[in-house]
Amino acid sequence: MKKYLSAKILLPFALLAGSQLAAANTIVTLGDQDFADGATPTTGAFLTAGGGEPAPFNGVFVGSDSGANFSTSWTFSYSAIADTITGGSLKLGIYDHESAASGNQVASFTVNGVDLTGALNTLFEAHGGASREDNVYTLTLPASTFAGLASGTVNVSLALTGPGLGLFGETAFNGAALDFSTLDIATAVPEPLTSTLLLIGVPAVLAAARRKMA
Repeated sequence: MKKYLSAKILLPFALLAGSQLAAANTIVTLGDQDFADGATPTTGAFLTAGGGEPAPFNGVFVGSDSGANFSTSWTFSYSAIADTITGGSLKLGIYDHESAASGNQVASFTVNGVDLTGALNTLFEAHGGASREDNVYTLTLPASTFAGLASGTVNVSLALTGPGLGLFGETAFNGAALDFSTLDIATAVPEPLTSTLLLIGVPAVLAAARRKMA
């Protein structure tokens, strides 16, 4: 008659197998967050708060609603990631942009060359607002960016397009300023303790099970 390992013996293996991976995050922030989502700090206060922070997060306006569109880029640098990337997000605070103006607002948005213009524009347009918007957005990064995230260097480029909104209605251009940006990368890493337990404990438990079944 065939004999089988009991549920009591198999249960520890199931638990160990299910706990071999642990979650970890690599988080890099450029600039300081100087306003809450939807807040409307004065321009002077925003410029002062950004003083001393690295460009383009130093409170300086790029472009203007009357003269040129906002366009800038920034780079995250960190140690290369060898573990499996399971997800990522990019958060940014942007000051005095106007999604309430007609049409799309994001001219282009790329992360290591991956075009995410439509995704960011959807966030901008869905957030709402009036003639002035100072908002914080969090964009979930697609799997197509994971190889770039693993490299340890992430180049982000953002350009807006007019129309903006001035005192007398829509204008030809859309200027704005960046407040901060945070990159959050989730990874799955092996738990050394679990791996060691499996290597040491499995043979011993199986041997004990065989003796019991003999």
